[in-house]
Amino acid sequence: MTLDNISYSQALELCLKNAKPINTTENIFINKALNRILAKDIIAKRDAPAFTNSAMDGFAFKHSDIKKLKVIKTIYAGDKYKDFEIKENDCVRIMTGAKVPSTLDTVIPIEKCEEVNEDYIVIPEIKKGANVRLKGEEIRKGDILIKKGEVVTPNIIAMLASQGIVNIQVYRNLKIAILSTGNELKEPWEEAGDDEIYNTNSYAIAALLKNFGFSADIIGVIPDSLEKTTEYIKELKNSYDVIITSGGISFGDADFLYEAYIKNGLKPLFHGIMVKPGRPTMAGIMDNTFVFAMPGNPLSAYINAFCLIIPTLRKLNGAAKYYFQTINAINKSEFKLNPKKDHTILGYYENGVWEVYNNYKYGSSMLSALVNSNSLTIINKGKKEVEKGEKLKIYLF
Repeated sequence: MTLDNISYSQALELCLKNAKPINTTENIFINKALNRILAKDIIAKRDAPAFTNSAMDGFAFKHSDIKKLKVIKTIYAGDKYKDFEIKENDCVRIMTGAKVPSTLDTVIPIEKCEEVNEDYIVIPEIKKGANVRLKGEEIRKGDILIKKGEVVTPNIIAMLASQGIVNIQVYRNLKIAILSTGNELKEPWEEAGDDEIYNTNSYAIAALLKNFGFSADIIGVIPDSLEKTTEYIKELKNSYDVIITSGGISFGDADFLYEAYIKNGLKPLFHGIMVKPGRPTMAGIMDNTFVFAMPGNPLSAYINAFCLIIPTLRKLNGAAKYYFQTINAINKSEFKLNPKKDHTILGYYENGVWEVYNNYKYGSSMLSALVNSNSLTIINKGKKEVEKGEKLKIYLF
């Protein structure tokens, strides 16, 4: 049975519950790995640090020795040497990152010495082991560095490079198709008459997906008959993991997109969300293809794509963490709500404070609200207003 007019949270959970991760993997170099999802744990190849070294420019010595120490040698970062004789009350001048001789255990910075000359130093009391980075204190060879399901970030690439790991196993990219409906649509490079509009949704959603590491093919506008649309969808479902359409799915529409999906074996998860904006939204599964039908109005389509599609794509692509992280913010000014609906509300977040765009007075096709916002909040039904000073959960774009 298809669920109609469900809550926003129900819609998201239905999508995530039914999103079965792909299993196909590939090996790629780390310079191509940004935003890809790891298909297996990454195991440390070596200790980090790889050898015991100095965290400071200073002098390395044995902590049990006396306060006055003889300087016998200088060791620079990158110097390779075998252990040499270091007598009692000897020390070495050492540079940051240089290997600490095995018989020494503490480093004192030059500026903390009581007296320094070419032959000896005088040192104050200092904690044993100070300023020495021990071999393997951060990572031990064989440790799990990064777990399966993590999205590869610049931070992770830095860690991989530090371990000499240049080839990793990731899940293959999802194959995603984006289509629009409507005889009135023109592509952005075409001339549009007064009674025509540009195909905004395809390009907006494709850009949104790219911003989160997903690529999509913009297929174009769906054919203008049920027979042609049914055949068109049939061909696409055999080539794509995900199909995203916009428009043609509203309640009471004469459009045949929904029927074409059903003829191709679609099992709807829901058809309609009780949310402002974006009620005419549908999701389902057609054989092995996940289907999203977004509203025709561009603002609604973009918001629902952000809130529903991105987390679902993350799970489909094997990510272990797919929910958006929220931050807490203080609401700057009060605004009214329809208590019978959930609301996705645009605004601007800065320095712990969030301000609704234009007092929440904008329509579902007004892209200026999107351009002038950097975040949104989701308010569940039953609430008539959001008060000034109220704490809100914010999702940053």
